[in-house]
Amino acid sequence: MFLSFTLIIFSIIGYSWKKFPIDAVSISVLGLLFFLFEIFPVEGLGFDNFIAGFSNQGLLTVMALLVVAQGVYSTGILNTFVDNIMHLNRDFKTDRTTMLIILLLIVAIVSSIMNNTPIIIIFIPLISIIAEKMNLSISKALIPLSYAGILGGMTTLVGSSTNIIGAEVASDLGVKNIHFFSVTIPGLFIAIPGILFVIFVLPKLMPDRKKSKNIIASESNNFMAQIEVNINNELIGEEITNGKLELLKDMQILMIQRGEHSISPYIKTKIQTDDIIVVSAARKTIESALIKFGDQLHPTIDAENNHYYEPDDKQHLAGEQVLVEALISPQSRMAGRELEETRFRRLTNCIVLGIKRNTRIIREQITNIVLEEGDVLLIQGSKKSIENIKNSPDVILFDYTSSILPRKKYARRSLIIFLLTVFGIASGIIPSVAAAMIGASAMLLFRVLSAERAINSLNRHVFLTIVAMLALSSAIEATGLAHYGAYHVIQFFDNSNPGIILSVLFLFVALMTNFLTNNASAALFMPLGISIASSLNLDPIPFIITIILAANCSFATPYGYQTNLLVMAAGNYKFKHFIIGGIPLTIICWISFSLFAPWYYGLY
Repeated sequence: MFLSFTLIIFSIIGYSWKKFPIDAVSISVLGLLFFLFEIFPVEGLGFDNFIAGFSNQGLLTVMALLVVAQGVYSTGILNTFVDNIMHLNRDFKTDRTTMLIILLLIVAIVSSIMNNTPIIIIFIPLISIIAEKMNLSISKALIPLSYAGILGGMTTLVGSSTNIIGAEVASDLGVKNIHFFSVTIPGLFIAIPGILFVIFVLPKLMPDRKKSKNIIASESNNFMAQIEVNINNELIGEEITNGKLELLKDMQILMIQRGEHSISPYIKTKIQTDDIIVVSAARKTIESALIKFGDQLHPTIDAENNHYYEPDDKQHLAGEQVLVEALISPQSRMAGRELEETRFRRLTNCIVLGIKRNTRIIREQITNIVLEEGDVLLIQGSKKSIENIKNSPDVILFDYTSSILPRKKYARRSLIIFLLTVFGIASGIIPSVAAAMIGASAMLLFRVLSAERAINSLNRHVFLTIVAMLALSSAIEATGLAHYGAYHVIQFFDNSNPGIILSVLFLFVALMTNFLTNNASAALFMPLGISIASSLNLDPIPFIITIILAANCSFATPYGYQTNLLVMAAGNYKFKHFIIGGIPLTIICWISFSLFAPWYYGLY
């Protein structure tokens, strides 16, 4: 028991003190368990117990669901959903404050059925734009965004990896009737007051840091691109006013090419079929436009010039597409020539989507621009094609700018796979791990994800942390430390109502999860919760749900949950801002749970 307790302290210090990588701490815990219990053996506890975490059904479920979530994210479904919401906002003239509230509620709802990390990634730029439009500091919006995702994840079994791991550890300890909606009702009674706090109070507690001026304020730092309007484009009939289009509000219109005529964007005119709209926009804005307009952003090369033109462009768009920036190098053969003359598309199987030139603003089609040394090209191509131009003497590739584009044509099948996976888990027709594994396999089988991207979606930090804590959890149970701790808890609260013990347990785990991380807390404290229930001769379900929900309350530090780290940099936050916002929210969750759970589970 002493050795197990020492390892718990070591884990808490290791995970909370960020001097050492999380992976190193997890592997050290495993190594110490192997070493110490080989020297001091305990009956029923051995090597097999410590490595069992690698095949734990909950862990496999979490990893498979990460692949499924990546499949949904990679096809741009969330982007399309957000665009539709913004379109409704334009139709109903919703004020920006209301829109921000709606988006936070959407984040919470969507987070209940899928991993919230890709959701937060999608919503960070959107919330940033809305905050700017409503003249609200971005730092008042992003911590609420992260907290909304965490609170939403509390309400179903698949809403958070914490829920799945907690349920699986409980199953390993003999409690197997935790299902999809077991956490829903108590989770909602925490999430609802928490969301109200996040929406109406939390922004007032956050710092007031104004975002730097409009992202398109300096056109010379943006890429110049063009949209070739086809017959189905939703821009047709839209009127340009002062160089702006409502549907392209984050882009500066530089010129409209209509046949042989160039039209100034400052002359009121309506967009027509076959117009070419030349725009200046940030890289992220162009990426978002690619999802909406697809190959209408691929500049057409003169079809009459067969020497430079490749009639069948499908080879350029086959497979997973990558977006990357490249600099035209000194003495490049491309310098002094128009894009069409360089034969870049034919020679490299890559498409130039945009050009950035810092010296001056250009107002002409990018296919007619004479390239210069120092120009930056925004290039789209398959991973293989991008790799092939690394050795080109004409361009210098910026590897750090590489990003994978959403595969919109697979959006429908990814959504079907995702919904069937969730239905399989929620209905209990097949085991959760089977539903998740089938869903992940289907994402690969139907080519929604490449094998490489599926592998990259597996978070090794989560994997190793869960394995290490599952192993330590086995030691806590086998050595009797869990029962010993439960005995002293009951002795300390002698003659106390079980509801009070449940409340104290929630508060303790909610505090520890901010230092241990959420998954580690769920695995580590589950034996203690079940032992307390056993000692009190009570149903263990309330105690299991308590630990699962409390382990989700990673609000008070940026390290307790990965979405907190995502918004920390984007919102320019300091550690103290998570304390200021997280401690009141933790108290609200604790009080809400303490008032509701004992009544709900009949423990008064």
